[in-house]
Amino acid sequence: MKSRTRKIALVALTVGLMTAGAYIRIPIGPVPVTLQTLFVLIGGAVLGPGLGATAMTAYILLGLMGLPVFSAGGGPQYVLSPTFGYLLSFPLASAAAGWIAGRSPSGSGLWRNVLALSVGTAIIYCVGVPYLALNLRRIQEKSVAFPAVLMMGMVPFLPGDLAKIVFGSLVIGPVRRSLDQIRTG
Repeated sequence: MKSRTRKIALVALTVGLMTAGAYIRIPIGPVPVTLQTLFVLIGGAVLGPGLGATAMTAYILLGLMGLPVFSAGGGPQYVLSPTFGYLLSFPLASAAAGWIAGRSPSGSGLWRNVLALSVGTAIIYCVGVPYLALNLRRIQEKSVAFPAVLMMGMVPFLPGDLAKIVFGSLVIGPVRRSLDQIRTG
């Protein structure tokens, strides 16, 4: 029971961090800069693929039910948002980061963490950017070439995402060790 309670608490904490990360934002176009992806990736790497994906799925469901957890609020209408594709990618990106990073107290090694967070970031772009293009063309009825979509939904975020990958890779091990000490302490 203690283990189950711990898992629920860690998923809830991750959802809370995701919500806080959504509200730390810089609007630069249809896709704002937020800290969400940092918590998607660290959540998966620290919690593991199953709990990481569970936390991201819970986050999305809470937002779609109307809780204002997304960067621009919440509600079912959010599926029509240009950024919803990025949100859809979060469970898969978190699971991939968790699977690649592994689950050892040592943090699985810096380079393995870099790879895990890089793959997770690539998944976010592979789902988010095409959804952005589809939204702009079909919902907003704008004629936007795919290179322009990349300039809106990926290129400006690459430096920040690189910084998130480096930072996240460095903190995964210490966060895991801290959580393991709480469990055994």
